[in-house]
Amino acid sequence: MNETPITVVGRLTADPVLRATTSGTAMATFRLATNVRKKDPASGEYVDGQTSYYNVRAYRSLGANLAACLSKGQAVVVSGSLEVTEYSRQDGTKGVAGEILATAVGHDLTWGITRLTKVARSVSGESVANDPHVIASMTALEAQDAEIEQHPSTADYFTVNDDGDVVDPVTGEIRESTASAA
Repeated sequence: MNETPITVVGRLTADPVLRATTSGTAMATFRLATNVRKKDPASGEYVDGQTSYYNVRAYRSLGANLAACLSKGQAVVVSGSLEVTEYSRQDGTKGVAGEILATAVGHDLTWGITRLTKVARSVSGESVANDPHVIASMTALEAQDAEIEQHPSTADYFTVNDDGDVVDPVTGEIRESTASAA
């Protein structure tokens, strides 16, 4: 079968679902909605185009990590291979569905910031509950939450004041100044 590489930017329509394959491998699935904004030549206004939906599958550590980190409504970038399947509807008509077998998934940083926490993994594990990928992902998230509780200012977004300086909203400290040192 030919693999068609694809990269799609969109938003999750629901939280990812993590389950195990029959062999016990972690697998996450989610649905991605994407559309394009186009300029209407008649009015000059930007309008949303038609929405396309993709089912996404991710296995092993990618599946475990994205299930722990992503949630409904978040903007993501998904890269992988496209699998197109034809199906029959109840009314007898044919339909076509696109599914992406993901090889990489990440937050779309156009809409916010994120932080990567590397996880250490062991080698054994038979079920999702005991899957080392899932355990490592959850342990890393718990450690990150504990760090945020200890240092709450690291969890906040920096703001930009009227002078264009980047300011820590908790301490008021200027992190980056646009004023020249002249």
